[in-house]
Amino acid sequence: AFAAAPWFPVLVGLLSGANLFLLVMSAPLVILYCSAVLANPKRWLYTAVANAVGTVLGCLVLIILMEERGMDFIKESFPATFTSKWWSWTEGMMQSYGSLAAVPVSAMPIILHPLIFFAKLSKMSDFAILLAILVGRIIKYSIMAQMALTAPHALRFFGASQEVIQAVKKTKAT
Repeated sequence: AFAAAPWFPVLVGLLSGANLFLLVMSAPLVILYCSAVLANPKRWLYTAVANAVGTVLGCLVLIILMEERGMDFIKESFPATFTSKWWSWTEGMMQSYGSLAAVPVSAMPIILHPLIFFAKLSKMSDFAILLAILVGRIIKYSIMAQMALTAPHALRFFGASQEVIQAVKKTKAT
């Protein structure tokens, strides 16, 4: 029942921030996030905001590292993100719409590395990048919370596998 504890969404948020560097915790984080929502449905917005803030803290660390080590830091440290389909999609969105694309792109169920990279290239301020990511991720996690509460099968649109969806349904049933 620790998923109902007030600190649990904060912990999940911090893990989401850490996942910017690990890139392997996405499925477990969906389960943990949905568990926090389902354990206390009245605090779904708090859970969404806590997860978004944790993600933004990870993004802040990534931006600081990019500023200290140069723009190629992302490509060198996360080569898989550079070859993902989301890299070129994000590049196209940022080229077409500039900073206006930052919020909708950050609300998508995709990695944030390309967004941060192209936002820095387009000279967006760090504050504007982080604010756009915060707003976008609050939107994303609010939608995910409502899906967990009302239609767990729809989590597939956020990249959740059948196994993850079944785990969320099982959590919801208990």
